[in-house]
Amino acid sequence: MKPLDRFPDEAAAIDYLIQIGKATNRTGARKYLKARVPLEPKYQEKIMKYLKKRYPKAYIWKAAAGPYSRGGVPDIIAMIDGRFYGFGVKRPYYGKPSDLQRQAIKAILANGGYAGTVCFPEEAERIIERSRQ
Repeated sequence: MKPLDRFPDEAAAIDYLIQIGKATNRTGARKYLKARVPLEPKYQEKIMKYLKKRYPKAYIWKAAAGPYSRGGVPDIIAMIDGRFYGFGVKRPYYGKPSDLQRQAIKAILANGGYAGTVCFPEEAERIIERSRQ
């Protein structure tokens, strides 16, 4: 079975689940899919691990959320080769950035940093690569 979080969109994953017999209808397939696509911390962990391995000299950290933290701050912050990056990590298909998160990304971009919403390490890498062009 293909990884359920790697389809271009939820509809394609649902069609696949019906095709392979994991569900008989779209409602059942959606429920099956939602229960099996990992939550955001799993994707944050994968992205952090990738960035630390790919850029061992970089300064990379996970922003902690809590009562005294600032809302909208990207989940992962990195300084790579003198450039500031903010990665808001979302769950495929279901995670959507909040208004505060969109504003934070916009502010980072307006101040010369690089930022975006990502689900996978390769999406974070694309933002980094674009910054080098």
